[in-house]
Amino acid sequence: MIAYKEIAQIKNVKGVNPITGDYSYEENGRGYLCIDGVLLEKEEPALDIVSVGEYVYVWYGCGRFELYSGHTLLKVFEKKVFLLDGNIGGYIGYHIRDPKTFEASENILSISDGQPLLAQNVPYSLYKVGEEVIGYKIFEYKLSRLNYSGEVLWTFDLPLCESSCDEPDAYDNHDKLDKVLGIAQGLLWICTRWYRLIALDLETGKPVHQFSGGWFDEDHSNYIVLDSLGWCFFREAEKTIVLISNFGVQILDATTAKIIEGYSFSEVDPQGIGAFEYFDAARLYGDCLTFIAQRHREAHGYRCAGIFDLKARRFSWIGDIISLEEKMSTGNHLLAQFPLQMEGNRLYIKDAENTLHIYRKEWRLKAQVRPQSEATASAACATAPSVGR
Repeated sequence: MIAYKEIAQIKNVKGVNPITGDYSYEENGRGYLCIDGVLLEKEEPALDIVSVGEYVYVWYGCGRFELYSGHTLLKVFEKKVFLLDGNIGGYIGYHIRDPKTFEASENILSISDGQPLLAQNVPYSLYKVGEEVIGYKIFEYKLSRLNYSGEVLWTFDLPLCESSCDEPDAYDNHDKLDKVLGIAQGLLWICTRWYRLIALDLETGKPVHQFSGGWFDEDHSNYIVLDSLGWCFFREAEKTIVLISNFGVQILDATTAKIIEGYSFSEVDPQGIGAFEYFDAARLYGDCLTFIAQRHREAHGYRCAGIFDLKARRFSWIGDIISLEEKMSTGNHLLAQFPLQMEGNRLYIKDAENTLHIYRKEWRLKAQVRPQSEATASAACATAPSVGR
């Protein structure tokens, strides 16, 4: 088993780039950016710091974007821009609202020359997937393929929940887009908030394959139900989709929609999965799945994190980021919006108090991960969710 040692804690952190170790923080009402070993004072702290090739993209909540090489500032977009989801390459998103109608629209800008990719702004949230542009209307639950003129080529309506049982959301039975995953053999793969994985024909927008991880689709013949459908990760090089849930792992060939590998955590590492109640905030780094988790016999709230090795099929590290004493006395814990990030021999994770914890790989132990033995009379038992990502 791998061991990691905490080597630093940094207070009031807002953004962190695990690839470079750059981070931003706030102090006395001012923002600071530590980039390439140089500390820069800013009007506000950066919220996102992302490596793209040899460059670093820095984005602020006011809509400002900065492009760096090392600690040298190369270019600035002052406002109304944002980082695109996924493999963003040399582009950023542009958002504008009509002052008369208040209607919002977007475009995609080239960072090199600032020119828009589309001939007109469009009323969609935009995704760039390879050379394709996909738009999503959030309040209409519609996904569309667009050409570079900004014209709609086809539209797909996200499905409703038609279960006779209780709805996943009692107030809104529309499914919602979670991620646009990627394209393989003419199939556009998306995943939704209701644990659905759908492949659309890129030319027509018609659904070709539909999978679900939800009990509400068990009676629907157009869905294949998979126990491990929670978080979905698209591997571009292999054209596969890694499906993760609290139950286990399945790997799907995105060109054929066939499951090529699958196993449950309880089968391959019963001691490892026994170390905690359930996990959340899954992220995939190569063959390493990172997560945060809730220990057994404790009140609600995450305080530990871990790594599962997909190749070795075992939990390689599980550690307490927040001690039980600190959690009980201060309420500090881990949040799903601050996942465990991994790069090389280091781990980065923020807690609810915006303290950044940095860990470094130390050595490899022979012992297996074992369930935590500590329990207190005041710690309540937590119930695992029936469907969890």
